[in-house]
Amino acid sequence: MAFAVLSLVSTIAFAQETKEEVQEVTQDKVEVQINELPVVVTKVLEKQFTGYAVEKAYKTKTIQNEIEVYYVKLLNGEEYIKVLIDAEGNIIEKEQKTEK
Repeated sequence: MAFAVLSLVSTIAFAQETKEEVQEVTQDKVEVQINELPVVVTKVLEKQFTGYAVEKAYKTKTIQNEIEVYYVKLLNGEEYIKVLIDAEGNIIEKEQKTEK
């Protein structure tokens, strides 16, 4: 029983830390038009996510090292992918889901 409780507490703590990390990256995000994305970002998105279209894009900076990043939601029918990508085209994080 103690192990289960400790495991649950660890899982909750990890989830909170992960959420805080994402919030640190996406604070003060500003919506940008698709044509305002850097060319290299657009090219990487087109190559890595063929068949998906950009639905929304936001520009922000990381808090720790002030790196410019973009948070992009891509749509393909009822599937969507959320991508965090830096200005040089490096994918930092991606999450794929199906809309409900």
